[in-house]
Amino acid sequence: MGVRIGYTQLGEHGRQFAAFLTYAALEPVDTYTPQDFQTAVGALPQEGLQESAQALVQALEGAGEQREEYWKNRIRPFWQNIWPQSRDLASNSITDSLVRLSIAARSEFPSALLTVLYWLLPIEHPHYVVHLLSESGLAERFPEDSLRLLNAIISDQPWISRELGLCLAAISKAAPALLQDHRYQRLAEYSRRRGI
Repeated sequence: MGVRIGYTQLGEHGRQFAAFLTYAALEPVDTYTPQDFQTAVGALPQEGLQESAQALVQALEGAGEQREEYWKNRIRPFWQNIWPQSRDLASNSITDSLVRLSIAARSEFPSALLTVLYWLLPIEHPHYVVHLLSESGLAERFPEDSLRLLNAIISDQPWISRELGLCLAAISKAAPALLQDHRYQRLAEYSRRRGI
């Protein structure tokens, strides 16, 4: 399959190429092997990986009621066999998409989070993904995983969503023992300092 044309040479079509490549890899065909896709996706620059991560989110959200199965049978194998293993190209945009991907996996949230956790960085503007986590009900269902997620993406951003407080309340209500967890205490103190 070799990607002979450089991503930048594709100009405005580079993003479309990265998305197309991702969708093609999610729907295996006899023509190309996972190694072909691994080579092609591995050759993408950071911008291309951002587009690929966004395509993964769209594919999972588009699976509707079959999201959990789609995660297990398509997205996780893509991540394990095709996505680059080096974290050197991690970015805010990729992290944002991977958080959305984890949340979109619904009851597979713990598995999804564990799968992508290594790639997560603090997000400059985490408001939307914190909102998604709060609205999803996952903080009540999976309090420790939700705490792990929040700890990974929130460092010392100058402004944070009030929904962080709602997530922390849901976590502590579902698993009171986590009140003693250093990650919870850090986030609660951060939330208090920000007046949330």
